[in-house]
Amino acid sequence: MLRLIKRLILMFALVASPCSVGAQDYSKLLEDFDAHALTQTDKRFLQAALAFEGYYYGLLDGDWGAKSRDAMSRYSRVKFKGAPEDWHMAVLALSLFERIDRDGWRMDYFDGLGMSFLFPVDSAIADPPTKDFVNWRHRNSSLSYSLGIHDKVTTQNLHDFTVRQHEISGGPYTVRKTNFAVTSSTSRDGSSLYTRSNFVNGHWSTVMLSASNHDGSILAAVSSSISAGNAPSLMVSENGRLEAAILQMIAFIDEDREKTEEGNSLANSNQQDAPSGGSGSGFFVSSGGYVLTNEHVVSDCRKIEVNGEVAELVEVSEVFDLAILKTTLGPHDVVAEFSVRPAKLNSDVTVMGYPYAGLLSGLNVTRGSVSALKGLRGELTQMQISAPVQAGNSGGPVLATNGEVVGVVVSKLDAKLISDAIGDVPQNVNFAIRGEIAKLFLSQNGVDPTLGASSQHLLPEQLAEKASFFTAFIECKR
Repeated sequence: MLRLIKRLILMFALVASPCSVGAQDYSKLLEDFDAHALTQTDKRFLQAALAFEGYYYGLLDGDWGAKSRDAMSRYSRVKFKGAPEDWHMAVLALSLFERIDRDGWRMDYFDGLGMSFLFPVDSAIADPPTKDFVNWRHRNSSLSYSLGIHDKVTTQNLHDFTVRQHEISGGPYTVRKTNFAVTSSTSRDGSSLYTRSNFVNGHWSTVMLSASNHDGSILAAVSSSISAGNAPSLMVSENGRLEAAILQMIAFIDEDREKTEEGNSLANSNQQDAPSGGSGSGFFVSSGGYVLTNEHVVSDCRKIEVNGEVAELVEVSEVFDLAILKTTLGPHDVVAEFSVRPAKLNSDVTVMGYPYAGLLSGLNVTRGSVSALKGLRGELTQMQISAPVQAGNSGGPVLATNGEVVGVVVSKLDAKLISDAIGDVPQNVNFAIRGEIAKLFLSQNGVDPTLGASSQHLLPEQLAEKASFFTAFIECKR
């Protein structure tokens, strides 16, 4: 799902992909998220999805209160760097559908207990029963269930035991009511133990859950789902706004996939030796053979090559969309120099890279200016440039007139998508990671960026020749 979310961020944050959106109108997916337009059933489904993603810690009741609003806002900020929109809701719902398809998660009613909760029907393994419990564990995580029916004394002992497992600062979470009790504790290693008991049909029914710190969100989702009686299934309302958003998102993904396949076929027909998997650009930043590029250029690669030679992935940052590669080419004579000062508004820039590998040949050079000092929707780590960029330019250097690096190409605005959404076609709206961020990323990972000291403006031909020695072609083999 991570790859899908990253792909959708690139597409629906209105940045470039190798192909454009088709004729269908997807503009409604860009509307602001509005929980008032959803049914209680839809809101309950989204609460469960948010719980599994680690953002929601309330009941799965479909009441969209402060906890739900905060969870949705945090999810959108972290995943999509903005306020919630309908396409975020669709991606969130698809993430839960994926879990359901993989593990068989469903609201299951356990008749003996008289209680309902989320249970991974297709991936649950029965462990040997103990004196007080029948036991299950989830095949794909550390989550374990212990289910039992007890008298009041035994139930009290179970909750006392849970309290004693708490080892971090602050007391354990406890709730005590006439007909139910909840205790939750956390160990020093971050693992959790959750115990809930409900008085049902004259006895105490208890569900104990445990999971490691890594799977805390799964435990939280299951604990949020526990209720007395036969709870309704998790589902999406027919003909509702959530269903419409999901169907549009699926159509968008399918259309994009079809066009990607068509583009790949075209590339293969024009160049039999076109790289398998994908390609991008980068540039040498150290005489030791280190190369800087975008994270999305090298993500999920089985093998990475720089200028035809195998390279090792050293470090990545999804937040900055940057990656460092180590080549086997030996010492590199010419490396990029970074500007000591940030790029200024309207200053001239040159972009170097290898767009449309297999269709175009050789190093490509374009020129433009710095159009804005912030990126899309005010993104502080990026700047907007007018120099034309295409698929394959990602990771290439953005150079000032003295040949020093002031940015790293990251994306372009999808003109067709914007045209479909607002009825106007943008021209040369492209984005680059700011040079200051690139220098910070290199320094944080043990690669000292080389700083330039020249105030001399190079002729365009001189700049291109200089940059050609440190600009690199990157192939991703999947």
